[in-house]
Amino acid sequence: MPAIPSSHPHLETDLWRWWLFESGLSRRRAREIIMQGAQSNALSLFWQAGPEILAQQLALSPTEIALLREAQAGWPQIEAQFEAERNQGMKTLRLNEPGFPDSLLRFLPPDQRPLLLFLRGETTLLDLPLALPATAAPLDASTEAWTLETLAELTAEGALALFIARAGFDARGVKAFLEAGIPFALVIPQGIAAYEPPAGLQKALDEERVLLISPFQPHWQPPARGENPMLPHASDFAKSLAHALLAPGAPLPHPAAGQPCFRGPGVADEERCPDVYDGAEAFFLRLAEASAPLPSKAPAAPAPQPDLPPPSPEEILSTLAQGGQIPPALAKRLKNHSRTNH
Repeated sequence: MPAIPSSHPHLETDLWRWWLFESGLSRRRAREIIMQGAQSNALSLFWQAGPEILAQQLALSPTEIALLREAQAGWPQIEAQFEAERNQGMKTLRLNEPGFPDSLLRFLPPDQRPLLLFLRGETTLLDLPLALPATAAPLDASTEAWTLETLAELTAEGALALFIARAGFDARGVKAFLEAGIPFALVIPQGIAAYEPPAGLQKALDEERVLLISPFQPHWQPPARGENPMLPHASDFAKSLAHALLAPGAPLPHPAAGQPCFRGPGVADEERCPDVYDGAEAFFLRLAEASAPLPSKAPAAPAPQPDLPPPSPEEILSTLAQGGQIPPALAKRLKNHSRTNH
């Protein structure tokens, strides 16, 4: 096994990627191995301790040990490739790292959460609340205009529009936001290392106005002809990544449990999307309520509680602060709402 300096800042991340995509093991088995050491970032320690310790700590079978010994011979070339991709602007975010989107933790069951996200562009945009336009059918011109105007309004107030790199409304939305210089995030339905942004998108990346996100193997490319088989998976991923869905028209999406969904003007179906979009302030307040930390375990027999008034913005901020970082725009919006109501 090649010696790896313990000070290597990206070793744990590189090993996660290596186990998933380069080790020769099935994705399911690689995921099991990664999650064994995820709480303590132990994979890099086991790796450096040698093959015997690695096999013992991870309970590898003789067949897996033989497979890994063969695959490890290519590690120097693999690590050089990873480093070259970092130098070209690709970033990798682990499931157990600070900054991993809380929306994916809230809206996906543990076995469906991506272990790694691959990013290009301005990564601080990932701290903002993401609003996804959920458009399952073509929109008429006026509805499409309302949707883009609403997303631009939310972005101006501190949220971020989330698009998918696909034809139709999303492509027109990306074009409109690029022309207007409005920041946004874009889910890429292929490997991000193999993706070549168009000139306008590359310019926005260089100006740090855009973030590209992909959960897929960095070098995977869709077939040259026919449909992209990963597009449905990219759509599901984007829906779970979004903090809120904006549904401008029918058919309405199926939001995850606890995920805010806002209907456009005149759109029915309160069961799926109970909230009608009524401006940025109502959007942020609803988002704050939905983002409150979930209880770790529901009580078996909750005691009856008296009717209480809805929480104040200060109470919402206090609750959110217990669960981690609050997006600055969200805190500002809540504080402004508090001042206008006193």
